[in-house]
Amino acid sequence: IEQIVSDLHMHTTWSDGKMSVLEMAQAAQARGLQYIVISDHSQSLGIANGLTPERLWQQAEAIAAANEQMGPNFHILHGTEMEIKADGSLDFEDEVLAKLDFVIASLHVSLTQPREQVMMRILNALNNPRVDMIAHPTGRLLPDRPGADLDMEMVLETAVSTQTILEINANPSRLDLRDSHVRRAVELGVTLAINCDAHHVDHFELLHYGVAT
Repeated sequence: IEQIVSDLHMHTTWSDGKMSVLEMAQAAQARGLQYIVISDHSQSLGIANGLTPERLWQQAEAIAAANEQMGPNFHILHGTEMEIKADGSLDFEDEVLAKLDFVIASLHVSLTQPREQVMMRILNALNNPRVDMIAHPTGRLLPDRPGADLDMEMVLETAVSTQTILEINANPSRLDLRDSHVRRAVELGVTLAINCDAHHVDHFELLHYGVAT
């Protein structure tokens, strides 16, 4: 745990998080992190108060102000957790993504689609050069929501060739990538990130589950 220097996936009051940008940054710094990505949800995830491009640019100003307050030894990067929509399209245009520091793409909706359809969606995201990371790849929520039926071998191999990061989500209701996938990812040379997907400062406590995975 002490080797972890960053967390690339978290939410604030801009979408469905409970804390401000500054509060998340201060809590992360208190835990010894050096930088974080604020990655609030994108516009089509209405249930999570997702951000339109207009709100995203307002948030950029709030992040700049928080960075100022945090001083030179800590850095807040501006990102998004962008929906991979049911039809396979991505929730923001490439010109919006180009202005962000870090772009996460995720599946949250229509997880029960047949494998062929759901793979088309995730491959679209993996193959978009603006997408830096895929969060909690299958979208599962334990114990009630099984994840999408992905061909994990193809996901892992594609992530290597497109140099896309895959996330080990430390939230115990996700823990996705699973341990067996992580082992295979390491064999193949996939870049992995362990993130808390924090919606509250207390969620940084969950990091050890990701590290253990």
